[in-house]
Amino acid sequence: MKIESWKLMGDDGSGPYPLSRAGHADALNPLLKLHASHSFSISDIHSDVHGLWRYAAMLPLHSFENRVSFCEGFTPLIQESFGGTNLIFKLEYLFPSGSFKDRGATVAISQMKEQGVDCFVEDSSGNAGAALATYAAKAGMQCEIYISDRTSISKIKQLTWLGAKVVQVSGTREDVANAAQLRAKEIYYASHVFNPLFLAGTKTFAYEVWEQSKGSLPKEILFPVGNGTLLLGAWIGFEELRKAGLISFIPRLSAVQAQNCSPLLNGQYSYAATMAEGIAIQKPARKSQILEIIEQTAGSIISVSESDINEAWSWLSSKGYFVEKTSAVPLAGWIKIKKPENTLIPLTGHGLKSI
Repeated sequence: MKIESWKLMGDDGSGPYPLSRAGHADALNPLLKLHASHSFSISDIHSDVHGLWRYAAMLPLHSFENRVSFCEGFTPLIQESFGGTNLIFKLEYLFPSGSFKDRGATVAISQMKEQGVDCFVEDSSGNAGAALATYAAKAGMQCEIYISDRTSISKIKQLTWLGAKVVQVSGTREDVANAAQLRAKEIYYASHVFNPLFLAGTKTFAYEVWEQSKGSLPKEILFPVGNGTLLLGAWIGFEELRKAGLISFIPRLSAVQAQNCSPLLNGQYSYAATMAEGIAIQKPARKSQILEIIEQTAGSIISVSESDINEAWSWLSSKGYFVEKTSAVPLAGWIKIKKPENTLIPLTGHGLKSI
């Protein structure tokens, strides 16, 4: 892989770009992409490797020896029945740190290790910070994680126990990001939102769905969307599979948001408290990309109420799926819209995150 840009740089190339000067972060997105010199190939899958690093040939790491890994990935794909209708759950909460964000963290931290980075800053609603802190601890790196002072105590404890320096910021999620970006003038910015290495890891979600379903893809996937990391990564992965001639179509990629914070649907940046704290993002930095992907795949945008979320979460709990309430958002959307059978729903975060 040729890495064109793997951290935000200033105009003079001296350091992280201060996004507050950018007007809107979407203007920077063309700079934040990886350019693959190696297309997806079945023959390059390491079938003897468990987890997402079986796709190492398609990931941006020069030496396999530099990977920082817990053998994560290849999470179960489970058939489930809801009211007599078949659904597919992918258990993304069964990662070492308790969320799908480990996909991006293992790749980003591995590349950072290869580049000699020993300290970084990240801003997060909790799960991305925990994922990066988990892999930083394994790699022997120092990290500073900026979070909202409204973040659940369970996530704060997780970060602390992992050895991260936790900085709580009052205000909106955007205030948290701005504070971290000021710190990023001095140390590496590992942002799961802007750093394309993170998306290079999350694209393995699509690879796994393709391999586990033996090519018989679901027609639609419903994602809980704040900054849209998993939806964006999934699109990248499916597009690579399509270009390789391994799939004939990309599933409809749809976004589900809480009504209290649904900027994709209403185009406004209003916010009210929501139990789905993991997607409480007022101003998604890659909003235009998310909307473009939804349009290109004929997906949809759904918003759900707090009672919708709680109802879906209660049903999941009754079936043994112990997830945080953010993870129940896609199921709530499916129930509301009555999507077709065999819709895939990723369950993204562990229930221990919000106790």
